[in-house]
Parts: sequence; structure tokens; C-alpha cells
Amino acid sequence: MEENLEIEYKILLSREQFDNLAHYYDHLAHVYTQTNTYFTSDALQAKRIALRIREKESSYEMTVKTKAEGTGRKEYNLALTKDDARFFLEGGMKDNEITKMLKDMDINLSEITILCRLKTVRHDIPLEGGMLSLDANYYNGQEDYEMEFELSDLEEGKKTFASLLEKHKLQYTQNCQSKLTRAISSLNKK
Repeated sequence: MEENLEIEYKILLSREQFDNLAHYYDHLAHVYTQTNTYFTSDALQAKRIALRIREKESSYEMTVKTKAEGTGRKEYNLALTKDDARFFLEGGMKDNEITKMLKDMDINLSEITILCRLKTVRHDIPLEGGMLSLDANYYNGQEDYEMEFELSDLEEGKKTFASLLEKHKLQYTQNCQSKLTRAISSLNKK
């Protein structure tokens, strides 16, 4: 299982801003589609734990995100076989490093259900100090556009992000809501 501290800046974009950025960085971008399936339970919500399975380019990964000390979120990722992913995606739960971690946090696995699915067409662009991702997101009959900049180097990443904002005339005050929060909000509007 892989563990890392996720520190990122995120802003919502208009379709025009997204298209302009995607065109500007087209020569550097790796473009692919990923599908996130989010899970929920009362205990996961109460502890503000995000659980998902991501399918990306014929690979599968189970991820848990928890609040980190200070800045960012702790992210735990576990590669899954296609068969194991299918088992979880069909509502089953079985033992692995992540489900063991959830049990250790007093999460009852039998109460976990699928919340929603979100498809993203992502453009990954490696830049100094981090990875710029331009996302077109589709969920619950909605679509939105987002720019994420995940820092690999805190100081260089902050400078690069500031430069991105200035160069492309974008505004940042704080991170926008997460994809999961936006997807949940769209469910509540139905």
C-alpha cells in the first residue's frame, strides 16, 4: 500500500477557461479517462473519510483519504486486480490493507454502500514543483471543469501555481469543493 500527503490547489473553471488551458498545454498533456466510484456509510461521513475505487487505463486502485495533521490530506492507495475491483464495485467487501485500516478506525464494512460514480477526462501536465491536472467531470447528469495543481515540492509548487494564475488570469482564494462533495451535492438536488 502506498501512503502520501496530498497537498493541492483546486479551482473550478468555466468551459471556456478549461478549453483555453487544455489547448495551451496540449503538447505536454497526457489525456485519459478515469472513473471514480465513491462509497459511503454513516461512520465514514462522521469521520470525514473518503473511500473510492478508481479505474484508470485498465488499472484499479482503492483509496482512502483522511485529514492530515496540519496541511493537506493523508492518502492511502492500494492497487487492485480487476476481479477484486469488480467484487467491491458489485457491493462486496473483503479483507485487504485498506479494509483492515477501516476496521481499525471502527468502520463497520457491512454498512458501506456505493454512493455515486464520477467520470473524469483528465489532462495531466507535469510542471516545475508539481502536476497540473485539467479535469472535465461528469456525474449525476451534471458536468463541471476543474484545475488541480498537486505539489511535489512545496516551495517550487507555490511559485509555479502563482505563475499559472497570473499567466492565465485565474483567481484563487481557496480550494473549491472536492469532486466527491460536488457529486453528493448534486444528489441532494434531485
